[in-house]
Amino acid sequence: MRRKPAPEPQGDGGTPSLPGMGPSARLPIEAGASEPSAHIESDTSRKFSPSKLDTYKDCPRRYRFRYVDGLRRRVETAETLVGSSVHKALEGLYAGIIHGRELSLDEALAVFDQAWTAGWSDAVVNRHKEYGPQHHQSAGRDCVRNYFSAYAPFKQDATLAVEKRLGFSLKADGEDFRIEGLVDRLARVAPGVYEVHDYKTTANLPGQASLDEDWQLAIYDIAVRENWPDAREVALVWHFVRFGQTMRSMRTAPQREQLLGDIAGLIVRIKHDHRFLPRRSVLCGWCEYRDICPIWKPVPSDGGMLAKEYAVQESKRRGLREKMHDLEIQFRQLEDDIVKYAIEHDVGRLSCSEGDVFITQKEDYHVPTRTHAPEFYAALEDRLRETPLWKQAAHIDLHRLLQGYDSGEWDAAGAKLVEEIVSDCAHIKRITKAVVRFHLKKEEEPE
Repeated sequence: MRRKPAPEPQGDGGTPSLPGMGPSARLPIEAGASEPSAHIESDTSRKFSPSKLDTYKDCPRRYRFRYVDGLRRRVETAETLVGSSVHKALEGLYAGIIHGRELSLDEALAVFDQAWTAGWSDAVVNRHKEYGPQHHQSAGRDCVRNYFSAYAPFKQDATLAVEKRLGFSLKADGEDFRIEGLVDRLARVAPGVYEVHDYKTTANLPGQASLDEDWQLAIYDIAVRENWPDAREVALVWHFVRFGQTMRSMRTAPQREQLLGDIAGLIVRIKHDHRFLPRRSVLCGWCEYRDICPIWKPVPSDGGMLAKEYAVQESKRRGLREKMHDLEIQFRQLEDDIVKYAIEHDVGRLSCSEGDVFITQKEDYHVPTRTHAPEFYAALEDRLRETPLWKQAAHIDLHRLLQGYDSGEWDAAGAKLVEEIVSDCAHIKRITKAVVRFHLKKEEEPE
């Protein structure tokens, strides 16, 4: 599947800008494209690719700019140029094999160099200034060498197609849609056994769990089975050529059904979206539409003043929250000390010049919640279900049951049953609670 490498977040995970692309930088817009309107009635697309769907998942507003408004901005970075040039070299390699001629390593490197030279210019964004174009070109050549080292002489399978468009039809919300994309290479390793190959030049190596949940390449599993009915097994193969490592994954029939449902659900979301709200993330620093995005467009001075005032007040509010938290801890400790004093001296009121503190004591029960003691509640319900207490205790409110016992509401048999439950159950404890109330003294009226 042809998909340029995703940008790699740098530093502390913030939203850095591309060098030479500040928040107000403008990128080229294709001829005929216009600035986006303020409101979109609906997306009328009937064809979706994996990368198109992924764009919506990352940011609906970026999706709108690119696929609804038609603002096709071209941004080439050193990393994406490495990726496209490596793809060209491997595409040439397998296209030659299909036609009966295998390229040598030097010939494949020559294809890479030709693509690199044709693509490099001053317009290419180099995010790592310490590395010049020669460094990136050398890294790309190493990717081709790594692949040759792992697979030459390329007799492991039969290549059926390179850069082949594959797809399938799908119904969503009662409408017909087409899901299509380009497969880097499709191969047959045995009758009914196919492999979908994807080349990755990214500098990040994912874990197996991430690939087992990846939905983009899995789309081609469904497409292969639709286009080659004899397919009984389809493997998904990723070649991380910077590392010289190949990783594989497969999907079960239930997983494919779930994927179809997820795709249909996503398409319905897109079709019903009339706002395409922007989504802020670490990808914003590499977005080609940042200068026209509502989140990042320049803020008028009066708006900046409002933001500054909000920041000041929010800082004060956070400071007060922290002080209140500390004060609450001190307050609860003081209440505990007052209760202990009142119990020790057998008093119900403490007085001072500012007012009176009243301490009221009462007995209550500490009972567990259903969340924290589900097995206990299940056993208790079984025990009470055949007794008159079941209906009276409201299926089953423990506080109601225990309060009825304290007030003498239950008959002798019911009271005995409650006593047995309290005695048998370590979850229920009788506790003494104290309630502290403070009353200010009224100020004396002036004479």
